[in-house]
Amino acid sequence: MSDNPNYHLSGHSTGRECIGILLAGGMSKRFGSNKLVQTIDGQPVAKLSANALSSVCRLSFEAGTGLSGLPRIHNTLGSGPLAAIAESVRHLRDQGILSLNQCALILAGDVPSITASTLHIIANWPGAASVVPVVNGQKQYLAARWSARSLDRSNLLVRNGILRVRDALNLPETQYLSMDTWDDPNNLEFLDIDTLEELHKIVTARQIYAKGRSRS
Repeated sequence: MSDNPNYHLSGHSTGRECIGILLAGGMSKRFGSNKLVQTIDGQPVAKLSANALSSVCRLSFEAGTGLSGLPRIHNTLGSGPLAAIAESVRHLRDQGILSLNQCALILAGDVPSITASTLHIIANWPGAASVVPVVNGQKQYLAARWSARSLDRSNLLVRNGILRVRDALNLPETQYLSMDTWDDPNNLEFLDIDTLEELHKIVTARQIYAKGRSRS
């Protein structure tokens, strides 16, 4: 696939419906190898994240190296997440896929346990503002709905050499959403895989869950 494919999509919505953007261009420095190709239940980590995202967004794309099975926008290896988001927004708008008033559901590619139902809540939360889940006191900027204003702000910040993701969402209208189920320490939906120990934690939790279901 070329770095900048020309998408020919007919009949796609350019209204309030969110476009999905999966970030899969990281260097995996802490993990020691490419964490996105590690498998859980026989599927690569990036593919599991992509499955949840594409279940919620009718159109989803990967900003990365082509690991998820989603249409790839470009290779953002080493650029950082905000730069990847800004470049994705520019490209999708140039292609006429993302309208100026449209939101995006941004998801890191290393969150394999996140569910479509959780992403559906975030994407469809009332209003047009950005929606950021808060899990055990931590703001999940890369599993969030980004408003059109936040997407615009990502471009402005990157042009000015500011690459902190939170700065794009630091707007008065941004909503921070906390739910009791997300604050349960046994809920691993938002656990991103930065280390081999975290990967093992998710694999073990899935094995225990599968055994419990087989006995019921």
